[in-house]
Amino acid sequence: MKPLYAIYAGGALHAAWAVFHLLFPKVFKWKQGLAGMDAVNKSIYQVLNLCLTFWFASLAYISLAFGPDLLAGGLGHKLLSIVTAFWLLRLALQFRFFNGLHPASLVLNFFFLATMACYAYPLLKGA
Repeated sequence: MKPLYAIYAGGALHAAWAVFHLLFPKVFKWKQGLAGMDAVNKSIYQVLNLCLTFWFASLAYISLAFGPDLLAGGLGHKLLSIVTAFWLLRLALQFRFFNGLHPASLVLNFFFLATMACYAYPLLKGA
């Protein structure tokens, strides 16, 4: 696979992550689930989720619009490294804070690894 295609795949995955995060309030029934929290903690959940959504949408845009620039070295390689590290950290946190072997976690783990691989591959390939 060409490294540029991996970055484009990563962009598509980040677009999917953004949409998934927009669905969090409905999927995880936040209206009921967060109802018992104080206003500050409830707001923290919502703000962090929206910031992550923005981060994922931004990475999707950067990956899809500027994929060749990410391969050119310098800042592009640093960004590839940061995104790779982000998804490696997210995978590790899955095992720290959730049951990483639960069937739902296994599905998420696969997508965490897939997204990470899309950005690690060009670095390992020496692009």
